[in-house]
Amino acid sequence: HILGLCIQQLKQDCEIDGAQYLKHLPFVLVHMDCQPQNLIFAKSSVDGMSHLNVSSVLDWEEAAYADPRFELLLLGRKVCANLEQAESLWQFYESHAWEEGTRVELGPIAPWLRLETVHSLCTLLLQSMKQGGRSPWENKPELWGKIVREFQRLVASGWAFCAEI
Repeated sequence: HILGLCIQQLKQDCEIDGAQYLKHLPFVLVHMDCQPQNLIFAKSSVDGMSHLNVSSVLDWEEAAYADPRFELLLLGRKVCANLEQAESLWQFYESHAWEEGTRVELGPIAPWLRLETVHSLCTLLLQSMKQGGRSPWENKPELWGKIVREFQRLVASGWAFCAEI
């Protein structure tokens, strides 16, 4: 029932805000799991300053040809420490992304974060129907804790109806 309400709210949010953040962007190759543990860094030196650069990206089984905002929101959720950092990453990308001489407008990050949170909830709830999560060391209480945290994220984003959980 609650997931149905979440999906209904996602649809209503799109109608209220128009198509601003649903504006079509050209699809690009996205990794869909770009996290530090999937990156190999190499040290380099420029003008006497030491820098770390990404030299390889591993673990491509979730890659897709998709809207680049999916990669950005996953980075915002999995790598950034807080919403402020995620919004900074989103704005940085938007200020540096160009298509055919025109700046790309991503729209607000909030609806994309909600969409990813609902997706995460669906995945976690499916996992809960088995003997735990993806990892053999993850037990039911840990999995339910993750589910509760996802609903808390939705409440914090303005979806008070998710507090019922």
